[in-house]
Amino acid sequence: MTTMSSFVLLVAIVLLANCCLAQKFDKVAIEHDMLRFSYELESWLDVTKKPCDDFYGYVCSRSLNATHQAKYDRLQQQEELKFNKFLESSNDEELLDSELKLKHFYDSCQNARSMEQLKATLMYRSVGGWPAIDDSVAMLRKRRNMTWLQVLSIFHETGIPYFFNTKIELISNKRVVQIQPDDSLRFTLRKFEQLSVEIMHLCNVDTGRARLVALEILNFERNSRDIMKIMVSEQDKVREYSYADFKLLSFGSVYPLDWDAYFRKVMGKPLKPTDLIIVTDMPKLIQYFELLQGTTLTRFLNWLWIDYLMDKTPGDCKALIETYMAPVYQHIVERTGIDKVQMARMYSELGQQYEQLLTNTAWIDEITQQNSKLFLERIMHLTLNGDAKLDNDYQPLTITKRNFYRNLEKVQRFKAQQMKVDSKPQNSNSVGQVAQSAKEFMKVFLTINGLIQQQQNLTTPLNYVLLGEYFSEVMIGGVYDTPGAWRSTDSDRKFDVFDRCIQRQQPLQARNFNLNNLLLKLLSQKQSWQTYQLWLQQDEDFVQKLNNLLKAGRLQLSMEKLYFIATTLVDCHLHPNEQRRQFIHTALKQTKEFQQTFKCQSRDTLYNNNKCLVLKEY
Repeated sequence: MTTMSSFVLLVAIVLLANCCLAQKFDKVAIEHDMLRFSYELESWLDVTKKPCDDFYGYVCSRSLNATHQAKYDRLQQQEELKFNKFLESSNDEELLDSELKLKHFYDSCQNARSMEQLKATLMYRSVGGWPAIDDSVAMLRKRRNMTWLQVLSIFHETGIPYFFNTKIELISNKRVVQIQPDDSLRFTLRKFEQLSVEIMHLCNVDTGRARLVALEILNFERNSRDIMKIMVSEQDKVREYSYADFKLLSFGSVYPLDWDAYFRKVMGKPLKPTDLIIVTDMPKLIQYFELLQGTTLTRFLNWLWIDYLMDKTPGDCKALIETYMAPVYQHIVERTGIDKVQMARMYSELGQQYEQLLTNTAWIDEITQQNSKLFLERIMHLTLNGDAKLDNDYQPLTITKRNFYRNLEKVQRFKAQQMKVDSKPQNSNSVGQVAQSAKEFMKVFLTINGLIQQQQNLTTPLNYVLLGEYFSEVMIGGVYDTPGAWRSTDSDRKFDVFDRCIQRQQPLQARNFNLNNLLLKLLSQKQSWQTYQLWLQQDEDFVQKLNNLLKAGRLQLSMEKLYFIATTLVDCHLHPNEQRRQFIHTALKQTKEFQQTFKCQSRDTLYNNNKCLVLKEY
């Protein structure tokens, strides 16, 4: 027995035990889920199109015509429901450590964000506090000994790049530092003014003082925005210096700056005299430095804290989660709302079908088959147990429910460190490629969330029709970026025959897709369709009942029709491009099951009597 066979069999035994316990409850739930999905399809399908003439238009045209904003809003609503479901669950002992940390971060955002908690953070104490709310002797003494560059170094070390970005990397054993002005804007000036007033009110800044602070920081904000508009000549665009020369530079009228202290804070150690400094937009950088030198530290700190807190109000907790803990958030919304046991069972069955249908053909080489096995194992593990790599990645991060601002400081610093790690070359071996493919595959659940009704979960058999074919496609060839890299060299002769057959239907000049991708589509369709058929055959009386329920609806559907509709609906949401029409239609012309299911006639556009077969008929 092969490794894949034994793994799949073991999983199948475990899943069978679980499924038998719940079997008597499944039928009512399945009827409910299939009817809900069929009702949802009424809003997606364009019934003015005939499936056998323009199936792509029938399934996809209304999706493609929907505005980007409407799609985004719908997806956000679904994600919010999934996330809220996660927050409401009380099974903390079953969560990954990274998921529990996210939950603590959210709880602290909602319940532990007083000004006293802000004052307890290391960053607050290090910069000398926020003058508008803190005149304590300790903070006044701290501010007297601070410079604006020291303040910036503390924010930069925490991962907040005010005024300029500092990127440090090692190239050919030489440290290279890139310094570039930060011209990013989060708000319009009018919105900035409005939010600054709201923040000071929220933080209980004295009313009289708040008016003066508002005027001062608005003036500072205007001046900084004017600097952003400066056009820099090509000769000043990029300048290079050794660190020794950089320290001797004169930045306009600015006093000498302590760059050793800055880099010691940001990097943890000083630069060497021979290290390379690359400065982008030097004239703009000088203007920023002169603005900062001409501003009192009190005014500068008032501006900094107000700007820092603007998008961190209690109403922004979910947005903050998405920003600072994006991988964990995505992992949650991908997995919340799926029946993990049913999903893993489907993957197991698709794996068995892969082995029976494809491993003994000439199409797929041995290395690809090994990667497919690794991919199946990886997805099964992610589905049943979650992503252990997330726990490993977030292991250094300590999050509690006690202080939101302290958590935020830790998360920002952690995120900045992660970005440095992510910028390094990634492992290109098979395990690394499979892990990346699995990560990309899991994103499909975000798309599917936008296609099913609110509060609806992805259960069997919806998972077969919405996900089965895409999973098969990634399993067969998704580890490779190059079309056809998954294919065996022994298949070249068969591939040429397939090419000539397609050319008889469609001249090469008119083809707008890669033929390897069409072959992959047809093989994955065979794999997933066969697996789906096996599920339908398990209880034919029940499936007939489902067909009767679906046929009674306005769309007059069937379980077989749902397969082609749902698969194509996912496809056109993953590839929202009108050019996809030709690709989908060419694939359907080779698919007798499609033509039988929709009863296509010889006069129909998608009817094809001379199909290009990629596998022997079964």
